[in-house]
Amino acid sequence: MMIETSGVETAGGRIDVRRVGRGTTVLFVHGLMVNGHVWDPLIEGLRDRCHLVLPDLPLGGHRVPLAPDADCSLEAHAARVLDLARQLPGPVVLVGNDTGGAIAQIAVAREPGLFERLVLLPSDAFDNCPPKLLVPMRALLGIPGAVGVVGRALRLGVAKRALMKLVARGKVPTDHIDAMLGALPSDRGVRRDLVKLLAGLRPAVTEAVAEELHRFEGPVLVVWSRKDPLFPFGHGERLAGCFPRGAVAVAERSRAFVSLDEPDWLTERLIEFIAGGEPAPDAL
Repeated sequence: MMIETSGVETAGGRIDVRRVGRGTTVLFVHGLMVNGHVWDPLIEGLRDRCHLVLPDLPLGGHRVPLAPDADCSLEAHAARVLDLARQLPGPVVLVGNDTGGAIAQIAVAREPGLFERLVLLPSDAFDNCPPKLLVPMRALLGIPGAVGVVGRALRLGVAKRALMKLVARGKVPTDHIDAMLGALPSDRGVRRDLVKLLAGLRPAVTEAVAEELHRFEGPVLVVWSRKDPLFPFGHGERLAGCFPRGAVAVAERSRAFVSLDEPDWLTERLIEFIAGGEPAPDAL
């Protein structure tokens, strides 16, 4: 089966979406400064069982910038996810990671009936938006050209590896890093979208949506890393408790991007969860 790529028009501009596989529709929402290629290690194991939908949301790793006046808030990106989900054959399983996990939370709270199941990997939640380790990045927003310098630095191998060390314990091949970063190192419009997103990241958004997560009554699997510098381990259990049918699976050998560190283990968990039934909680 070939991976099909198409452009989908959303409020503010086009996003690229890759599709592959057959079966239950699974919509993946990636995180900050990367794109849908973060999920590539899962494709081979899932494509014969699931219809994988892999959008490149304008979160900094995209290739096509939005219009200059486009809304780049978490809420606007959640609206883009909802627009895409409405066009997909159901039932739809939503998977979110990092900033994409916060977007997924907003999406299921807004339209809980649109999704059958939800998977949340290490993500912004509660008072950790953006992750506290990344708060100094906010200071860059007040320095003209600073984000451009950071973006251009990501053309260098040492900067790419340093960025990946924040989110993955294992070594990520350079060509895969390049694919995930998209046009961030080279396109001013992409960096402009990133700056606008960073400016809108604030705990008030994730704290508010946490109060609404009980509206989603489908099964929820929270996959959390035990030792992660960005997302506190306790937030995984707390997040699962926000849902009527939430459970936690522990990624023992991962940081935030479990799809990069433990792709085979995560594939197995997703297959089990998507197949039906209730997620079995791990012993924390």
